[in-house]
Amino acid sequence: MGVILLLLFAATLFVLYIAIRRAWGPALTVGGLGAILSLLWVVLYALLVEETSLGQAIFGGIVVGLGFAAVVVIIAVFFRANQPSADITLISQPNQEEQARDRRDADSQETE
Repeated sequence: MGVILLLLFAATLFVLYIAIRRAWGPALTVGGLGAILSLLWVVLYALLVEETSLGQAIFGGIVVGLGFAAVVVIIAVFFRANQPSADITLISQPNQEEQARDRRDADSQETE
Protein backbone atom coordinates (compact mmCIF):
# COMPACT_ATOMS: atom_id res chain seq x y z
CA MET A 1 0.00 0.00 0.00
CA GLY A 2 2.86 2.34 0.77
CA VAL A 3 4.34 2.06 -2.73
CA ILE A 4 0.97 2.94 -4.25
CA LEU A 5 0.68 6.06 -2.09
CA LEU A 6 4.20 7.15 -2.99
CA LEU A 7 3.48 6.56 -6.68
CA LEU A 8 0.34 8.67 -6.38
CA PHE A 9 2.41 11.39 -4.69
CA ALA A 10 4.99 11.31 -7.49
CA ALA A 11 2.29 11.26 -10.19
CA THR A 12 0.60 14.24 -8.56
CA LEU A 13 3.83 16.24 -8.64
CA PHE A 14 4.47 15.27 -12.26
CA VAL A 15 0.97 16.23 -13.42
CA LEU A 16 1.19 19.43 -11.37
CA TYR A 17 4.38 20.43 -13.20
CA ILE A 18 2.92 19.65 -16.63
CA ALA A 19 -0.35 21.43 -15.81
CA ILE A 20 1.43 24.63 -14.85
CA ARG A 21 3.89 24.52 -17.76
CA ARG A 22 1.05 23.94 -20.26
CA ALA A 23 -1.16 26.53 -18.52
CA TRP A 24 -4.10 24.13 -18.11
CA GLY A 25 -5.51 26.60 -15.60
CA PRO A 26 -4.51 29.47 -13.32
CA ALA A 27 -1.23 28.64 -11.59
CA LEU A 28 -2.67 29.44 -8.15
CA THR A 29 -5.67 27.13 -8.61
CA VAL A 30 -3.68 24.28 -10.13
CA GLY A 31 -0.93 24.69 -7.54
CA GLY A 32 -3.44 24.70 -4.69
CA LEU A 33 -5.12 21.55 -5.94
CA GLY A 34 -1.75 19.83 -6.40
CA ALA A 35 -0.62 20.90 -2.94
CA ILE A 36 -3.78 19.51 -1.34
CA LEU A 37 -3.39 16.18 -3.16
CA SER A 38 0.31 16.00 -2.23
CA LEU A 39 -0.50 16.69 1.40
CA LEU A 40 -3.22 14.03 1.32
CA TRP A 41 -0.92 11.32 -0.11
CA VAL A 42 1.83 12.04 2.43
CA VAL A 43 -0.59 12.08 5.38
CA LEU A 44 -2.17 8.80 4.26
CA TYR A 45 1.28 7.26 3.81
CA ALA A 46 2.32 8.35 7.29
CA LEU A 47 -0.88 7.03 8.87
CA LEU A 48 -1.12 3.72 7.03
CA VAL A 49 2.49 2.68 6.53
CA GLU A 50 4.56 4.41 9.18
CA GLU A 51 1.87 4.13 11.89
CA THR A 52 2.47 7.61 13.28
CA SER A 53 0.06 9.73 15.29
CA LEU A 54 -2.40 12.00 13.52
CA GLY A 55 -0.47 15.11 14.56
CA GLN A 56 2.82 13.76 13.24
CA ALA A 57 1.17 12.68 9.99
CA ILE A 58 -0.38 16.10 9.42
CA PHE A 59 2.91 17.85 10.26
CA GLY A 60 4.78 15.55 7.88
CA GLY A 61 2.16 16.12 5.19
CA ILE A 62 2.48 19.87 5.55
CA VAL A 63 6.27 19.86 5.49
CA VAL A 64 6.82 17.23 2.79
CA GLY A 65 3.63 17.46 0.72
CA LEU A 66 3.35 21.23 0.63
CA GLY A 67 7.11 21.66 0.44
CA PHE A 68 7.51 19.50 -2.66
CA ALA A 69 4.40 20.99 -4.27
CA ALA A 70 5.68 24.52 -3.65
CA VAL A 71 9.04 23.71 -5.22
CA VAL A 72 7.36 22.13 -8.27
CA VAL A 73 5.10 25.18 -8.70
CA ILE A 74 8.03 27.59 -8.41
CA ILE A 75 10.10 25.66 -10.96
CA ALA A 76 7.21 25.30 -13.42
CA VAL A 77 6.25 28.99 -13.20
CA PHE A 78 9.90 30.01 -13.65
CA PHE A 79 10.35 27.95 -16.79
CA ARG A 80 6.98 28.98 -18.21
CA ALA A 81 7.82 32.66 -17.65
CA ASN A 82 11.23 32.29 -19.32
CA GLN A 83 9.99 30.27 -22.26
CA PRO A 84 10.40 32.16 -25.55
CA SER A 85 7.14 33.15 -27.20
CA ALA A 86 5.96 31.40 -30.36
CA ASP A 87 6.72 34.38 -32.61
CA ILE A 88 10.43 34.33 -31.73
CA THR A 89 12.60 32.27 -34.07
CA LEU A 90 15.55 30.70 -32.35
CA ILE A 91 18.71 30.57 -34.44
CA SER A 92 21.32 28.09 -33.33
CA GLN A 93 24.98 28.75 -33.83
CA PRO A 94 27.15 25.98 -35.25
CA ASN A 95 29.11 24.27 -32.55
CA GLN A 96 32.89 23.91 -32.56
CA GLU A 97 32.85 20.45 -34.12
CA GLU A 98 30.78 21.66 -37.07
CA GLN A 99 33.05 24.68 -37.54
CA ALA A 100 36.18 22.49 -37.44
CA ARG A 101 34.66 20.04 -39.93
CA ASP A 102 33.71 22.89 -42.26
CA ARG A 103 37.28 24.28 -42.11
CA ARG A 104 38.73 20.85 -42.86
CA ASP A 105 36.36 20.43 -45.80
CA ALA A 106 37.32 23.87 -47.11
CA ASP A 107 41.05 23.11 -46.68
CA SER A 108 40.73 19.77 -48.45
CA GLN A 109 38.93 21.40 -51.36
CA GLU A 110 41.67 24.05 -51.69
CA THR A 111 44.42 21.41 -51.84
CA GLU A 112 42.70 19.46 -54.60
